[in-house]
Amino acid sequence: MILKKLIILTIALGGLLTVNAQTPEQTLDSWAQKNTIEKLYLHLDRETYIAGQSIWFKGYLMNDYLPSFKTSTVYVELLDNKSTIVIRKIFPAYQGVSLGQIELPETLATGTYQLRAYAPLMLNQPGFVYSKRVVVFGATPKDAKTKESSNTIDLQFFPEGGNLVGSLLNNIAFKAVDRNGYPVFVSGQLKNNKGEVVSAITTQHDGMGKFNLVPQATETYYVVLDQDPAKQFPLPAATSKGISFSVSNTPKGKQFKIEHPAGLPAEMHAAYLIGQMGNQVLFKQPLQQGKDLTGGVIQTSGLLSGILHLTVFNKDNMPLAERLTFVNNKEYILPGELVADTLNTTAHQRNRFSIHLKDTVIGHFSISVTDADYETEPYRPLNIYSYFLINSDLKGYVHNPAYYFLSDAESVKNELDLVMMTNGWTRFKWSEVASNTLPAVQYKDPGYISLKGRITIEGTRKPFANKDAMMMIRPVDTLQGKVGPTKIIHTDSTGGFRIDTMFLYEKNRILFADIKGSKSKYIKVKMDGDSLNRNYKMPALQIPFNDTATMQTEAKMQTAYDDYLKAEGLTLKNVTVKGRQKTDQEKLEDEYTSGLFTGGINSRILDLRNEPGGGMNIFEYIQGRIPGVTVSRDTEGQYVVKYRDAGLGGGKMALYLDEMQTDPTFIESIPVNQIAFVKVMGNFVGTMGGGSALAIYMKKGADLAASTEAATDIIIYKGYSIIKQFYAPDYDLNKNIDPTKPDERLTLAWLPDIYLANISPRVPVIFYNNDRTKRFKVVVEGLTNDGRMLMIEKTIGGGQ
Repeated sequence: MILKKLIILTIALGGLLTVNAQTPEQTLDSWAQKNTIEKLYLHLDRETYIAGQSIWFKGYLMNDYLPSFKTSTVYVELLDNKSTIVIRKIFPAYQGVSLGQIELPETLATGTYQLRAYAPLMLNQPGFVYSKRVVVFGATPKDAKTKESSNTIDLQFFPEGGNLVGSLLNNIAFKAVDRNGYPVFVSGQLKNNKGEVVSAITTQHDGMGKFNLVPQATETYYVVLDQDPAKQFPLPAATSKGISFSVSNTPKGKQFKIEHPAGLPAEMHAAYLIGQMGNQVLFKQPLQQGKDLTGGVIQTSGLLSGILHLTVFNKDNMPLAERLTFVNNKEYILPGELVADTLNTTAHQRNRFSIHLKDTVIGHFSISVTDADYETEPYRPLNIYSYFLINSDLKGYVHNPAYYFLSDAESVKNELDLVMMTNGWTRFKWSEVASNTLPAVQYKDPGYISLKGRITIEGTRKPFANKDAMMMIRPVDTLQGKVGPTKIIHTDSTGGFRIDTMFLYEKNRILFADIKGSKSKYIKVKMDGDSLNRNYKMPALQIPFNDTATMQTEAKMQTAYDDYLKAEGLTLKNVTVKGRQKTDQEKLEDEYTSGLFTGGINSRILDLRNEPGGGMNIFEYIQGRIPGVTVSRDTEGQYVVKYRDAGLGGGKMALYLDEMQTDPTFIESIPVNQIAFVKVMGNFVGTMGGGSALAIYMKKGADLAASTEAATDIIIYKGYSIIKQFYAPDYDLNKNIDPTKPDERLTLAWLPDIYLANISPRVPVIFYNNDRTKRFKVVVEGLTNDGRMLMIEKTIGGGQ
């Protein structure tokens, strides 16, 4: 169990001083409580995609090492390499998770794209949104160019602690990247301004390395690379007014050393050390005074895992040096095992795998199974461990962070330390903490959808004040007959209204109406700012990419795209079929009706698209206009509609609004000028015993735009993106499966909505193979209520 508490560390030092709590940590603590750190990670179904299919994802939200329930809304965007948004989706979040998909158009060009995801709370500390590069294979880009190689190299230097201090031994890390920002191997020589070779340097891992240097007062330094001998890369200038601060890994914890150069003014001497994680101060430790060299060991065995930010201050609370170091106590790991119970790589055959978890497990999980031969990398460069523990706390790009969780080798730990030395922590500046000028909170969670506005009387500025109004919600252009909720809202003295915590999906038509029937007033609705569909000012993404990263699978993936187009019939030539002209009634039915409501020999249609309707409701309007239909009221005042051909129910007609059976009380509130047509069906198979039915269809599209004025007002509101169901065929049932259509799915199974609350649970994973896959790549990820993470990544089949 992960304990959510701060652990005060002890440091092995001689002659420690007692110091009262100081302003910096108090200020940071107060700011952190108001300015929460929200983290979002997306488990994607795969790493590469073909145009015309979907990017499936499940988002996990975390705050203070636990699942975050603070967020209601997640924004997911696909950007091109210029950070222009290509596709934007908005999904609700619930209990710390969010799931959905991005449909890729068939015409999307082949290329590398950037995926960005965020929640509004994350933007209070900008630069830490989720981002990832994805490759899409599709249409040939219009500006396709031959890939060009380039020897352009950028080399940056990072003195440990922050400053290159003269006359002291300095550890200096470096990072080399190519023109795209991708790490490259380099070697070369460190020289002084006399051209003398001081030492040789070489890359240790992913473009990173380090070397030692004692800067001399009369010398400056530069590096010459073997890969680019004509160019000099200068080191930062050395200073005599700074301190050296180094940190190294030991079995007992983090050993640190602080050294002052001779003659350093007293006000520049180190006074105390602060360690913090996630904006929470873990300890403040006074440092021994009167010595130029001091140090100690920070015992980290009781800490949660993640990036520990160490900062050295002088007596006036100003930072002198800082260092990031990684703590990995592995308390975040939820042990799990993937077992292949039934493995069958024959086409269309059933496979059964199972996930075995240990201990009591309560949390959310997701599973993907893909064709391993169509993946570009042997393992994913970003996973739930590496994102929450490394990427989410570093503003810069970290190449292949999952690598640092594959092994416990000492060499890997040292390579991860290079990441800490070459990436800065930028959540806040200590100078802002000291001056109490930390940025204020700008963004709040919207709390799902809020509808807020003001109703006035049409043609006047007079508010529709302190009155009840009806609000009816219906999806736009749907043929599924789904009618949204109807609410009675009450306006205030200014005509204002507000409805919170709503769930609306895609485009909706929201009708507002006075509820006084024929005495209703004509109203006008003006909505306030949209709480959901707002645009946030975001910095451009600059995720490096490797020009040759997809060469091995490029041909396969491009072929998969071509096969997809053929299977969907998208590459066939257009065929022109001539036939008779349809009647207006047939066109009307084609546009509005579906299923059992289509056609009918004995049906009659009353077209109302060009009828103003006046103040009458639909029941008053049809009285006497449709032969055989009579309208009356019962003893309770409710409308009763009967048809002359009495069937079951004594001729009482079943009433349908947009093909959903509806109560007459609801229908009478809809003005005639919002109705496209009504259809009378004397014998409707959808009713019990084949009785009569009256189907009423509300206007949509162009018909709605041409509506005349009425005692109503309509707005169009776009809600959340629809969360779709992942399609996976069941070849045992063999229903709705076309045997002539090839099955070349790249993602064979996507199970995003798994919730467990059990002791040592076992989760079955059942799926059917496609036509060709011989190796299955399985990825399982999740987050428990106590903050542990599950991460299983394994390839099964093909001799693996």
